[in-house]
Formats: sequence, structure tokens, C-alpha cells
Amino acid sequence: MKPRLFILTIVLALVPSGPTARAQIPAKTADIIQEVNPDGSVNLTFQFAFDAQPWGVWKSQVGEDPARLRGMFRHQFAAYVIDDFKFEKDDLNRTAKMTIRSPAGPELGKDQRFQIPVEAWCRLINNTGRTWFFSGNNPFSGDQQTTVKIVVPANTIDASLVNAGTPDQALVYAVSEPAGKSRLFVWSGVIVMLLGAVLLAAGRLSKKGPAPSTAAAPPTG
Repeated sequence: MKPRLFILTIVLALVPSGPTARAQIPAKTADIIQEVNPDGSVNLTFQFAFDAQPWGVWKSQVGEDPARLRGMFRHQFAAYVIDDFKFEKDDLNRTAKMTIRSPAGPELGKDQRFQIPVEAWCRLINNTGRTWFFSGNNPFSGDQQTTVKIVVPANTIDASLVNAGTPDQALVYAVSEPAGKSRLFVWSGVIVMLLGAVLLAAGRLSKKGPAPSTAAAPPTG
């Protein structure tokens, strides 16, 4: 999965088609959370806040019909498998929140490092442990103020941001093998070696043939 596509097109999936409708209901702010699980699946959360008038228009055209909103997501991202779609809205604070899950994770490069593309307009704010925070104004949604939080897996090693501020900006990282899995490989190797030694010894014994008899010859009369 290319997470960049989600950030770029998610707003388009939230609004009806047509330039008039799109111009009327831009969200004021967007908060995006992308959490990569150890098994490679991704949990995505999108939360949007609206001003009063855009909120009313958005609700009447999209926000009052969660089934339609889910269908728009699936149509927009037909190339991906999307599971566990959830939708919440808060009329008091004029916010809408959507969560989805996809089994397709970040791209694996030839160097065996994973890569999460980050739009050039997103600037790194800070990173704490496994969490990386970005912020910027999304030019694809009327310079909407957007924050992006990316959480890499628990077994991540050597995470870094490359090509910062360019169209090739990306968060790259490698993962370590779980300790239990490493021990399993070690014990498997030991067992294979022992089995090989036993088979080699059995083969050598079979080539020697039966041992000569040592019984005394019967006396002659």
C-alpha cells in the first residue's frame, strides 16, 4: 500500500463529486494517524473538523449516510483491501472520524527496508520512540491544516527520514526478527546437525558389512 495515496485522496473520498460541492465543504483541519502493526497490516484514522456552514453541507450530502461514505471509501481505494470501516461524528464539535484497516503494509525495498512515503508539504515536527509527527498545509484541499502521525512497528530498528522536503520524502525502517523466532532457528540447526551425524554414522556401518564369526570350529573325529 502507498500511504501517500491515502493522504492525498482521502478528502476527495469524503465529498460528493462536482466542483461546487467540493468548494463548499472543505474541512478546516485534518488529523491522520497511520499505525503499522508487526504483521504488516495498517490501521488508519482520519479526523476532520469543519466550520459551521461546511459542516451542515457535508452532513446533508455525506455525513448522514455512513453506508454511502463506506462505499465511497471502497470505490476510491478499490485497489486495496479495506476492513473494519468505522465512522463517528460529533455535532457539538463539528468533527467526523473514520477508521479503517488494510492488510497491505508499507512497501519493502530492495535493501530489505520498509518505506512509507510522506508528502513534501508535510514537515517533520518531532519523533518520540516509534511515533513520528508531521504537519503542513495540504495544497490538494485548499491549504487545509493537516497533521500526520505515523507509528512504526514495535520491532523497528534504524528508522529515519530520507529526502526531507522533497517529492521523494519517506520514512524508512528495518525490522528485527523476534527473539523466539531466532532461537527456533538455532535449535532447528542443532537438530539438523545431530540428525545428519546419526545418518552418516549409520551409513558407514552399513558399508562395512557383517562382522566375521568368532565361534570355534567343531572338532574332527
